[in-house]
Amino acid sequence: MKLITSHQNLDFDGLASMVACSKLHADALMAFSGNLEQEVKRFYSFYKNVLPIKYSNKIRLEMVKELILVDIHTSDRIGKFSEIINHVPVTIYDHHFPADKAIEGAQLDMKPYGATVTLLIEKLMAAKIPVNPFEATLFTLGIYADTNCLTFNNTTSNDAKALAWLLEMEANLEIVNEYVRDAWSHDHEHIFSTLLNNAETHEINHFRIGIATYESDTFVNEIGIIANKMLEVLRADAVFMIVRMESRCYIIGRSMENNVNIPFVLEPFGGAGHPRAASATIKDGLPFQLKPQLLTSLKERIKPQVVAREIMSRPVKTIQSGLSIEEANKILLRYGHTGMPVINEQQQICGIISRTDIEKAMNHHLGHAPVKAFMSHEVISISADTSVGDINELLVTHNIGRLPVMEDDQIIGIVTRTDLLKYLHGSHASYWYQKIFLDPDVETFNCRQALEQLSSNIFELLRTAGTVGDELNQNVYVVGGFVRDLMLKTDNWDIDFVTEGDGIVFAKALHQAVGGKLTVHPQFETAVIRLSSHITLDVVTARREYYEYPAALPKVEKSNIWSDLFRRDFTINCMAICLNQSSFGDMSDYFGGMKDLQNKSIRVLYNLSFIEDPTRIFRAIRFAARLGFHLEVSTRQFLQQALQNDMIRRLSHDRIREEFLHMIREQESFHHSMTLMKELGVFQALHSGFIVQSHTLERLKGIRFAMEGFRQLSPSSFNQTVVMLMQIMSEVPPAYLEEVCQILVANQTLIQQMMKSMNQRDTIYHILKEDEVDRFTIYQLLRPHTEEALMFFYNDSDDPYIRHYIAFYLLKLRHIQLTISGNDLKSLGINPGPIYRRILDNVLKAKVLGTIYDHDGELKYAENLYNRLKEAPHA
Repeated sequence: MKLITSHQNLDFDGLASMVACSKLHADALMAFSGNLEQEVKRFYSFYKNVLPIKYSNKIRLEMVKELILVDIHTSDRIGKFSEIINHVPVTIYDHHFPADKAIEGAQLDMKPYGATVTLLIEKLMAAKIPVNPFEATLFTLGIYADTNCLTFNNTTSNDAKALAWLLEMEANLEIVNEYVRDAWSHDHEHIFSTLLNNAETHEINHFRIGIATYESDTFVNEIGIIANKMLEVLRADAVFMIVRMESRCYIIGRSMENNVNIPFVLEPFGGAGHPRAASATIKDGLPFQLKPQLLTSLKERIKPQVVAREIMSRPVKTIQSGLSIEEANKILLRYGHTGMPVINEQQQICGIISRTDIEKAMNHHLGHAPVKAFMSHEVISISADTSVGDINELLVTHNIGRLPVMEDDQIIGIVTRTDLLKYLHGSHASYWYQKIFLDPDVETFNCRQALEQLSSNIFELLRTAGTVGDELNQNVYVVGGFVRDLMLKTDNWDIDFVTEGDGIVFAKALHQAVGGKLTVHPQFETAVIRLSSHITLDVVTARREYYEYPAALPKVEKSNIWSDLFRRDFTINCMAICLNQSSFGDMSDYFGGMKDLQNKSIRVLYNLSFIEDPTRIFRAIRFAARLGFHLEVSTRQFLQQALQNDMIRRLSHDRIREEFLHMIREQESFHHSMTLMKELGVFQALHSGFIVQSHTLERLKGIRFAMEGFRQLSPSSFNQTVVMLMQIMSEVPPAYLEEVCQILVANQTLIQQMMKSMNQRDTIYHILKEDEVDRFTIYQLLRPHTEEALMFFYNDSDDPYIRHYIAFYLLKLRHIQLTISGNDLKSLGINPGPIYRRILDNVLKAKVLGTIYDHDGELKYAENLYNRLKEAPHA
């Protein structure tokens, strides 16, 4: 394997460089070589679920075939990995100079930048490899930490350019500010110490607020940076410094939370500034007088902090303590959880079991052992009123991934690290929504205005669905492709409703309200209402899906809207709009679908998506082609990994055919779909002999135009799908043709017809290219083939003579047939026998060549031919 590592006592530049390097070397594994700096450790502890980095004790040196070092070029601080530097190729990315002690023989990529991650960012930019907001934030931390926020002398313009790009990629400076320390003067140090000594902390609406005072006759500039330090040291959600210098008093506030709006708090004092950083100046003010006034304003003007009940997941999946480790493993895999609470026979929580615990037990062949033997017995729980700040502290301090929410000794919910991350950072995507649809001060995204732009019958239909949901006390959403196309301003008459409740009950009530034809599928808890020839309503009970093995059909159970959206394929299809009256138009976009629409990106929700359902490979290509979008980098990698692992061959031929038919029906984007299929290697993943050349793609590009021209020659209908399938398979070697046909075509008779024509194609082309080809040769050559085959020949060939002869056959020869039969020959006194076939064939040839034209001419020609044959029986 290829391994990426950095120096011991890892700093932010080292961590950022490892992650940036992993994007350039997607096939490499990351591992720490030793300890982490305290702030880096705190950062990694919180974000380790999204940073797939192993510790060195998990790496077997004999498995490492290539070593990549970042932010270091010597071997003295890379721990045990120094043992292999002389045995494997080594590549180094670093910014430390001089390089005279670099590992001998290593491939060096070094530049004297302020941070190593800068040179790796330049490579990402050059390769046009995008980064997500979290990665951009980490890379920004790396640059800021090693350049002291671009103030050290070793800072270069390249660092600033890289930082500008990262800000474009939505780096979160609030997170950066939490981990990067500012420089300050001796005066700042003195003021800071004084403030810290008299600082008080107050809990106001679940927020930790720090207040400190200071008085001096000397004025000091830029004391705002002290407030940032106070935030760090006090670990508060907001701090306020009341500082009197010379004859004025200054109140300076800094906040980590949107709910603590500093200008709003300081409004009674004439304060102004940004929501999280503001100040007020009070002439002749005194700290001891202003402090109680400030506390009053804080209590009146701080919005209550979000608490556990608002972000917790419910209902909670639990595991019985007596269940076996093997069964618990299946449950965790089924629900995609990394851990679950354990309950005893009295249904009381008695422990927590994590995936790590289960994997350890499984590795020791203890799958039969009960869960209670391996669970963690010390359960740290919270109440429904525990604040987000306290939850964050508990998760980081105890290095745990989940906190059960308890009420009256019963578990009513659970808050995971993922739940907290969604709350803390999920708001970034909403800026896109708000910029287009909302006033910047509004925190929620509502699509009502977009819905009102729909035709009146569709809008009223949605309002009616919401009203029915209210009457049944069910939350009702319109979801999926309808929402996607609403945002793209594209018509979509297939409307999908999801209800958190009984979908069939809702469907029957909706049917009573809107009419149409109702079809119910009780086994799937779904229903369909067909209102007209072009409007279909699909009703689904909110559900979640799990896959028992790769490429299996999903198992389904009831759930909530989040789980229902999470089971879907791509983020752009995972948005929902509430239709209930109280929340009509409110969008749920848990997975950043709107942002991906903006970026024209197809992105899966999780990395095993293509493994669990390989048909998503086809759908990803189809959506990219139809919408003109691109496959997001990680999604493309996951797709290709699924192909390399032969996941697509686990699909039944029926499911593959269905996806191919969807692509063929979308004629506008069909050529683009096939181009992506070839580019990604899907054809040869289906069958090693499924060869598609550039020539084939060119033929597909013009096939619609060719078919339109062909219809003028042959007004009778032909099956376009068969023509396109023949063209797709036109380069498949004859030895593999039947096997490839079996994948794409179910009808065995049709397979034989297609193979017959495709196998005779070269012979037909060769004969039709000869200098002089008579009418009967053309007739004999083309008559055995279906209209689909003739259309295929017409589109497939470049030669104008071949196209001319096919057109001539269709216009002049195709309908020629004999009007006489054996009965007519018998009436001429010809005794039945093999001579009948000989005479009829010759009559047909003469008619095709234009020697005879009608029934009488056929009879006369047959009689004359018979007489000649009698006179020369051996002729």
